[in-house]
Amino acid sequence: MSRYTKEKQILEDMPYNQVQHNQQSNTVTPTDQTVSDLARVWLQKRCFNIKRSTYSGYVYCIETHILPCFGSVRLTDLTGAAILVFIENMHQKQLSDTTVRSALTIFKSILILGVQLNLLKRELLVYCSVACRKPESKVLTVQESIHMKEYLLEKNTVFSIAILLCRGTGIRVGELCGLKWGDIDFVSNTISIKRTISRIPNPDPAEGQPRTVLYIRTPKSRTSMREVPIPHYLVNSLKAIRKEADNYFLTGLDACTEPRNVQKKFKTILKHCEMPDCNFHAMRHGFATACLEKGIDCKTVSTILGHASVRTTMDIYVHTSLKQKQECIDAIN
Repeated sequence: MSRYTKEKQILEDMPYNQVQHNQQSNTVTPTDQTVSDLARVWLQKRCFNIKRSTYSGYVYCIETHILPCFGSVRLTDLTGAAILVFIENMHQKQLSDTTVRSALTIFKSILILGVQLNLLKRELLVYCSVACRKPESKVLTVQESIHMKEYLLEKNTVFSIAILLCRGTGIRVGELCGLKWGDIDFVSNTISIKRTISRIPNPDPAEGQPRTVLYIRTPKSRTSMREVPIPHYLVNSLKAIRKEADNYFLTGLDACTEPRNVQKKFKTILKHCEMPDCNFHAMRHGFATACLEKGIDCKTVSTILGHASVRTTMDIYVHTSLKQKQECIDAIN
């Protein structure tokens, strides 16, 4: 059994209530209660309707960013000034806008629970906001995408075909890692996205256990479970390397690989192609942008990407090109 399979077993066999801080009482009373106590109750109230990876992310954020500053602070002593100092400290640490935004969103949600329990004043909530600019992600240009395609077609390995599949469908790296040969239908020439793989902090980091675990789960939302057509030029290449249905596409085995391994190999490809550094997700951004620039309706693109709404596609993945800006200017002049 591979190391990854063992880690998967550790995570999936673990009763979920073992990670809920020994199931302490999920109520908070005003006397001498701290932000740490409130955060614990907040986690307990959410643990039953969120995915394990989401829960681990909440725990990591709370323990890394919130509790070091507020853990021992009594709820009756929490002030708006202290919250502003907290925000300023995060900026001084040069944390990314995404990290700051996530920490504040979680902290505000914790405080909202305190307001609902009549433990905090609603006025504190106005301090939990900050203007964070969403960084514009790298998008592969048409020339870069074509150059990469030519290089990968020449290599014609399982991994190069996998990259081409992502380039031509916009699937996520975790979805690629979770893809099995049984998910590929050569009658309809489609792939079914049924699972995704990620590495998360161990929900139960007991002595002797790994700090992180590989987590195999269903996709992040109902719309993420979808069928995606295979680019026609890849069908024969896929048929030529087909394995047993239960084997993972990337490894050809019953044990999977993980996103960070794919990211490393992708970086190597970028160097061989003499392309600027970017992360794997740039192909997903580029796919969405290219589709809309070619006039494909946003609803279709959103469905292929597995987004919960068309707005997500427009707000996050679509970037206005210089060509589109020029066409807009020329149209009214």
